[in-house]
Amino acid sequence: MTNQIVVGDDSSPSSVEAVNWAASEAVARHSALRIVACYELPISAGAGAGWLMGDVLTTIRDGTAASAEAIKTSVALGYPDLTISVEVCAGPARESLIQGLVPTDILVVGTSRHEGVSGFWLGSTARWAGRHSPCPVVIVRGAASRGRPDRIVVGVDGSAPSDAALLWAADEADLHGVDLLVVHAWEYAYPGIGTRAEQIRDVIRIDAATVLDRSVEVARERCGATVQDLLVEGGAATALLDSSRDGDLLVVGAEGRGAIAAGLLGSTVNAVVEQAAVPVVIVH
Repeated sequence: MTNQIVVGDDSSPSSVEAVNWAASEAVARHSALRIVACYELPISAGAGAGWLMGDVLTTIRDGTAASAEAIKTSVALGYPDLTISVEVCAGPARESLIQGLVPTDILVVGTSRHEGVSGFWLGSTARWAGRHSPCPVVIVRGAASRGRPDRIVVGVDGSAPSDAALLWAADEADLHGVDLLVVHAWEYAYPGIGTRAEQIRDVIRIDAATVLDRSVEVARERCGATVQDLLVEGGAATALLDSSRDGDLLVVGAEGRGAIAAGLLGSTVNAVVEQAAVPVVIVH
């Protein structure tokens, strides 16, 4: 059972979409919604503003609080039975958003329409949350968010994080009464041709099919939704992006095989988050 859904708000169109997505999901899960809005003093105000510091701080804080309350009022009109709270915090949004979260929560953040790393809401907020949050993180693309998904798509690779993503996706499909698509990608990365090479390629393909079959079996035992499978030869990120369509919710594990350390979530997750046109869930 989900404890609460926490969503970041910075008054941008993308964060408004994230709040609306979070509200819809909170209603479906019978959970409370907490809207977190953060503010930071401009560098110029903190460096030498002197007696103006108090006025600057009050103006920024009050403006942030008023904006967050306006969002709350708007959401409450659409979901009158939803329990909604607003938290206004001083300091970096990425740290405030994950503070106090537990594994049974869900964190939701929005993104801008810009491409690449600079496109994330408040810069690195989504990437930071995906790496450090103790609970699933939903990154909502404003142009594609609809609240209730049409279908759940999950990537699997046989790793523990992907197993966790599979279970989360199966529960989500059950929750909304939609189909679940389980996707597994495989690649033959060895050079050479001939009988030996073909045999190795066949072994890799059979191993991949086995991983997918096991995942589908787990999903069908977990949920009553229709479970479909897709085995793709190629890169995992490309397979997931190509298999998702408008209205889907795309689910991935925080790290899988081939994950990159030193501050990155993993090459597949990064590529999916940066390029997906649909909301993406990162499950730890």
